[in-house]
Amino acid sequence: MRGSILFFILFVIVCDVHSQAYSAKDFLYASSLPTKKLESYLNKKKFVPAGSSLRNDTVVNIYNAKPAKSKKKKDTLHITRSIETFRTKNNSSLTYFTSLKEEYAESVEELKEAGFFCGNEKDTAGILFQKKNISVLATMIIEKDDDTLYSLAINQQQLPLPDDIQFAEDLLQFYSHEYLVSVFGSVNVVKDLYYFSDKEVAKCSVLFPKTSRQAVYIWEDNINLCKPAYLIIGGNMNAGSISNYDGVISENVWNSKDGIYSGMTLNSLMKLNGNSFKFYGKNSESPYMIVPEKTGAINFKTNRVVLGCLNPGGSRLLNNATIGADEILSDNLGIYVYMMMILPPSHTKNK
Repeated sequence: MRGSILFFILFVIVCDVHSQAYSAKDFLYASSLPTKKLESYLNKKKFVPAGSSLRNDTVVNIYNAKPAKSKKKKDTLHITRSIETFRTKNNSSLTYFTSLKEEYAESVEELKEAGFFCGNEKDTAGILFQKKNISVLATMIIEKDDDTLYSLAINQQQLPLPDDIQFAEDLLQFYSHEYLVSVFGSVNVVKDLYYFSDKEVAKCSVLFPKTSRQAVYIWEDNINLCKPAYLIIGGNMNAGSISNYDGVISENVWNSKDGIYSGMTLNSLMKLNGNSFKFYGKNSESPYMIVPEKTGAINFKTNRVVLGCLNPGGSRLLNNATIGADEILSDNLGIYVYMMMILPPSHTKNK
């Protein structure tokens, strides 16, 4: 809480140099207020309630700016300003709409000056700004009759505490690099590149790099470093800053909710599953990966497991396209869990 207050104080100082009627500073502060204080603050800013709407079973409160009084009979410029707010269990949202392009442009500059991360600044559809648990989507909206509105959609996310993270799957609660920084600190989260091959490279975030708690986030949105595609636990980390590391990294300590961990033997994994399973042969496109299907207690669709083998030349069965775990167990090849690739539930619910 103290950190958030300090952040807003610093943001106010940065934004005082701007002369616009309303600024990103105003609405970032407003989005942090509880409902009663929010209405009082908006009233001071000359916004009045204008009804509500229902969006995905959530009540959205609407406020319109009071028209500015003018001595002239007719104003030469009609200015539209409105605010929409809603709250969910772990999220508060405030969206500001304005017809003033200059006001919108100044707000965007304020966000940059305040240190918000932006990976898609040149995107015409929408610019995403992120800082810790706050995200702001800046958008230009073309309405009917070619009228143009500009919006700032501010979201503040309530994040889990480090003590609430017990299993590897729990790490998927963090939607972005900035969310990770907000909870674990910038020292424990680094931006990096992950090398799938010499030609295929993706930006990634590494949590607790070079430690036994290391986890690599591969992002679906590779530009804004958000929306996890999957989480990599264990294995030889092919991240740029880690691949050339000469030190010793202890065996990974993250467990899956199913009870899988790095170094687990093939026999133990079969017992945990309560049944045999198949994995791809060593010459396949996905060598040693368990076939993503559910044959027992473990769902290998959501938890993609790659095996390691201490004696890859010890059995001809490894040349097959797929191998049954029960078929090769007696060959004693030293097969073990090498790496886990954990997918968010949304990636597999329709499969």
